[in-house]
Amino acid sequence: LSNYYLSERKTMDSLITILTFTRMFFIFNLFSHFSAEDINGNPEWKLAFQKIQELQKTQDERISLLEKRPLELEVTELKNTVKNQGDEIAQLKARIREFETMFSTSYEDKPEEDVPLSEANEEISVSFNKPFVRKGRLLYIQPTTVPVDMVAFYAYLSSNAPASVAHHIILFDTVITNVENAYHPHMGTFIAPRSGLYVFTWTIRLYGNAYFTTELVVNNVVVNWIFLGTHNNIDGSVTGTAVVHVNQGDDVLVRTGPTHHSGSIISNNDGKSSFAGWILV
Repeated sequence: LSNYYLSERKTMDSLITILTFTRMFFIFNLFSHFSAEDINGNPEWKLAFQKIQELQKTQDERISLLEKRPLELEVTELKNTVKNQGDEIAQLKARIREFETMFSTSYEDKPEEDVPLSEANEEISVSFNKPFVRKGRLLYIQPTTVPVDMVAFYAYLSSNAPASVAHHIILFDTVITNVENAYHPHMGTFIAPRSGLYVFTWTIRLYGNAYFTTELVVNNVVVNWIFLGTHNNIDGSVTGTAVVHVNQGDDVLVRTGPTHHSGSIISNNDGKSSFAGWILV
């Protein structure tokens, strides 16, 4: 379509150039043979000039029409294209409704049979080229529970972490799982992307003569806490778990308690200190 309008435009420009050149050539030859006094004193020349002016007006009008013509043609073509596309969309929607009806129909008299995948594909392909005629009763669509979009995370400490002060947020910095990207390792905080019932669990390892109380905090509220103290170079770990409703945008984190904290949290190749959570419903 664009090539057609380009060709039309070139033709129109050529025509305008020819008409303008012809008019200038005629006037030039006219003035080269006659003086102004001869022209003004001769009524026939006055009439001729009047005809020339009328021809010039007619020529200008034609040029204006030629300039408008491509735009009008383009608008007409676009309207036809939109109409054709609308008709095709309507036909496709009607066809989709037919297939929805077909796949929701139960055939009472025909037992279920195992059909090879190749034959099933061939049957569906053929059905696209045939009008559909319903032969059975329609089934009522049973309401089903929509599965909850999954939210889950799991992270652990990449190395030992000193945490001998109260309310120190533990930054589990190595992320293994982070569905929905709701856990932020640089803050050690999970920010709930949606409201729901969640499970949270965390594991703390200690060694030597260390002791710790750690808390699970949801939106500045402590929902669970655990304590572990090791003596005489004993290596130990403790795990806490909570099931709690969390609102969208709430913060969930693990931190040291207000008291009973001394030493470092251990996380190495012998065992990791970790933090995990996932949505239930």
